[in-house]
Amino acid sequence: MQKKIRLFFVDDHRMMIDMWSALLGSDARFEVVGYALDGESAIEKIKLAQPQVVLMDITLPGQSGIETTKQIRDQNPGIRVLAVSMHSNTLLIKQMLTNGANGYVSKTSSFEEMSNAIQTVANGQRYISDDIKELITAQMINPELQSAAAKINQLTKREMQIVDMLKEGLSSKEIAERLLISNRTVEVHRYNIFRKLDVTNIVSLIKLVNENRY
Repeated sequence: MQKKIRLFFVDDHRMMIDMWSALLGSDARFEVVGYALDGESAIEKIKLAQPQVVLMDITLPGQSGIETTKQIRDQNPGIRVLAVSMHSNTLLIKQMLTNGANGYVSKTSSFEEMSNAIQTVANGQRYISDDIKELITAQMINPELQSAAAKINQLTKREMQIVDMLKEGLSSKEIAERLLISNRTVEVHRYNIFRKLDVTNIVSLIKLVNENRY
């Protein structure tokens, strides 16, 4: 007889936990072994429960699901994490996946898709839900449909460094000194950042980034 897949839920909405626990717990393929309402307590509970798959929300009180996922995977590489979220912006999807999530599904996914996603990541593969795939495809075909978060996702690592320094209030000269590059190079990066994000000043830039980045 095939062993049940041990599941653990991390979500700040108890009703969501109760709903998916009831649905998945009644299926012979799964066993619900625990839950947490925030990231900090999830870390300790998961050590004790030792689930195979953690169903992780992104938006949590205190420590985000992205940070919690990274900690879980760093401490327990064998545990798989399936992001379950209402978020559909590609930046957060990328952040979850690069920080250790093995899959990404929407909270509005059907039971069939959810159970398929769990089994897929439990078997060591990645799973991205159909609606997220459609979103990414639509943005590739029609760049004008890209969300602000997707635009931020286009920035290079160096450009994101400069964005963070601009948020700190540093001038181009101060940024150049910190990064050991020329003032002219900083100005070129600033121009490219403004062009990619379609903003015209620092205030608009900071507002856009703060609203669309964890």
